[in-house]
Formats: sequence, C-alpha cells, structure tokens
Amino acid sequence: MANTVRVDDRLHATLREIALEEKRSIGQVIEDAIRQYRRERFWAEFREDYARLRADPVAWKDYQDEIALWDTLSGDGLENEEPYYTPEEEAELVATDPHPAFYTDEGRGLGR
Repeated sequence: MANTVRVDDRLHATLREIALEEKRSIGQVIEDAIRQYRRERFWAEFREDYARLRADPVAWKDYQDEIALWDTLSGDGLENEEPYYTPEEEAELVATDPHPAFYTDEGRGLGR
C-alpha cells in the first residue's frame, strides 16, 4: 500500500536527484536514510551511555569486574590467541573511525 508524505519542494528535488543517480526509487532512498539515521542514533546513545558508565568510577569498576568474571568463565581457550586485527589494520580502523576512543580501552587497542 502506497502512502503520500508531504515534503518541501527542495527536499523532493534532492530525493529525486539521488534516486536518479542511484537508479533507485525515492522510497528506497528514504528507507536507506531512515535506516542510517536509526543506526547513527542507536550508536550515539550507546556511546553516551558508555561515557556515563565510565564517568562513574564505582559503576565502571563493577562493570570491569563483571567483564573479567565472564572472561574467566568463557573457557574458550583463546587466552593465548593472537589479536584479531594486525597492528596495521587496527591503526587503519582507528584512523578512519570518527569515534576511535570508543574502540580502545586505555590504550589496549582492538581485539585485545
């Protein structure tokens, strides 16, 4: 079922331009834009919550203690496993990410 959504003429022109360039429908362009918006909003809220947790020393210690407990219980045998990313890959990921501090923990790096 199709519905009508009223948008400003300039916005419609932009949507039409993107749709023509990408050979997609305006509806597909809007769907992708909404999906991207929701993803960005989710991660922004996640980063805010994570920052709030780190700002509370007691809560952060509790969190770290719980992570350590779960890590010892995993029994996955990966204690001596090499990091997932090579140092070069890690540097590239951090350099290209707008929020590199999110992926590192006090200099420990990714996958460590």
